[in-house]
Amino acid sequence: MARTERGATERWPEVAPRGRDWESEEWEEPQRAPIVNPYAIIALVAALLGLFPVALVFGLVSFSHPRGRGLAVFALLIGLLEVAALVGFVVLGGNGLRDLVNRTDRAQTAPATAPQAVRTPAIVPPTTSAAASSTPVVAEAGTPAKGQVCAENQVGLIGTAGDGGTLICLFKSGVNGGYRWAGPYTVAGGVQQTGTSCDPTGQKSARTTDGKALVCEGQGRNAMWVPWTE
Repeated sequence: MARTERGATERWPEVAPRGRDWESEEWEEPQRAPIVNPYAIIALVAALLGLFPVALVFGLVSFSHPRGRGLAVFALLIGLLEVAALVGFVVLGGNGLRDLVNRTDRAQTAPATAPQAVRTPAIVPPTTSAAASSTPVVAEAGTPAKGQVCAENQVGLIGTAGDGGTLICLFKSGVNGGYRWAGPYTVAGGVQQTGTSCDPTGQKSARTTDGKALVCEGQGRNAMWVPWTE
């Protein structure tokens, strides 16, 4: 009877679960996340090599990875600095290149003017020694007479009167003044130049090569030959 009741209540026998399957499902280890961020490493290497486009792209992509964001930020900073340096070089280098081209164009269009040589006239120093005693050329003024009017451009000119006396065209002040033939005077035959030094204790008068009278004026070393005009 008891066996019949036990058989009625246990319609299906209970089967215990297998130990291995239950343990494998209960203690299955989760998949581990990667330790490093490959995108951040690629971005950093590209930034160090100067490939800033690759560094920027992989730096942004690496933020989707749970690790290595510090490397990504560092790679992005290096890439941005490289971009800024490139832009600055292009802007500044472009301005310098334009300035150089403009200066070259102006230099090519400017007329080439050759420097003109300035010729300095040769200055002949005056000679202090007496010139050779050659016969001076006396301008032909006809036969002047004492008191006769002469031209202004003849002042100091030596002439010979009809009686053989030596006359000089001089300026005379006064009522009857003006340029007139005066004399007779004694004019030495030595030829000198105006402005040269003379000896006041020696020869007092001389004449130029164009036949005009000179007189020695001054004292000592300051004496010089000046035109005889009065």
